[in-house]
Amino acid sequence: MVAPETFLSAKYALIHGDDPDGRVQAITSWKARHLDQEWEDFSLIVCPEGCQWPAVNSALMESAPFGADRVVIVPHADNLLEKAKELPPAVKNFLSRPLEGTCLLLVARGPLSAAPGKILGAKPFSDWNKEGRVFKVGELDSRAAVAFLESKARELKLVLDSGVAQGLAEQLGGNPGVLARAVEVLELASEGGRVTRGLLEKTTFRLGEQSAFAWSQAWQKGQTGEAIKTLRVAIEDDPHGAPLMLLGQARREVERVCRLQDARRQGLVSASDLAPALGLTPKQSFLLDGYSRVLDRLRPEGLKKLVALVANADSDIKGGTLSKSPTSLLYLTLMLCRAWGSR
Repeated sequence: MVAPETFLSAKYALIHGDDPDGRVQAITSWKARHLDQEWEDFSLIVCPEGCQWPAVNSALMESAPFGADRVVIVPHADNLLEKAKELPPAVKNFLSRPLEGTCLLLVARGPLSAAPGKILGAKPFSDWNKEGRVFKVGELDSRAAVAFLESKARELKLVLDSGVAQGLAEQLGGNPGVLARAVEVLELASEGGRVTRGLLEKTTFRLGEQSAFAWSQAWQKGQTGEAIKTLRVAIEDDPHGAPLMLLGQARREVERVCRLQDARRQGLVSASDLAPALGLTPKQSFLLDGYSRVLDRLRPEGLKKLVALVANADSDIKGGTLSKSPTSLLYLTLMLCRAWGSR
């Protein structure tokens, strides 16, 4: 999903929607437009989760290096955008008339409404919306979902048989993050880079009216209860095939974090060097920020424990014990929730 130019060029802008990958990509694109990388350590302020408007205002008021803009990002702004009528007049003032030499990006992790009385239906955000400074990341319509899947398959050098993209879109809906991970899982399961209708049927199954990919979606959002629920339903539905498919999803993500750690030890710092080290295509480089946050949160010891849990789960599955006791995969699920939950 490509962010529109009106959003990217806006010094004060807003992202909302329930697609985490889309949010990360939009943040990265907006930062690239407004933040001088040479001065990033001195110009950028990322506000903490749950902060209030005075903290945002104070961040904007801090001086930046000569010739550079003060760039402020609020990555968890949902609490600031709950009630339009409760916006303080001072806040409305600086949102309507941006401070010279400042840039502000507000990020809501859920979709916002433009209905009367809702935040996007009230000034100044209603004006932002009309001006194209508000970018929603989330559901694609059926045609756009099929095109997205086909594009993702080309990136991974997969060949989709006729009807596969349409069938996958019908099963999963239009969330770009879910669709992207679905293609990645199909790549793991495919032989020779070809995805047939038969493979699609074998690698997807019911998970509370969703698909196998609901499990990875849940732990990547830190939704422990939902992750455990989808794990249980998956194993009940397909006790032999589901564990291997789920573990394949987890292993892929953990391996990328391990590769990032190795790349850092080798002194690689730029996105152009790190992306291939993690096995990412240039168009997937926006995922680097997420993997970096996970690695910073885990640290070497935590990552070592996570790798051990993956190995234990793999041993249990191949030993045929998981269908009787899913303990190792359950422990892995809990650890994944902790590691990815605050992305």
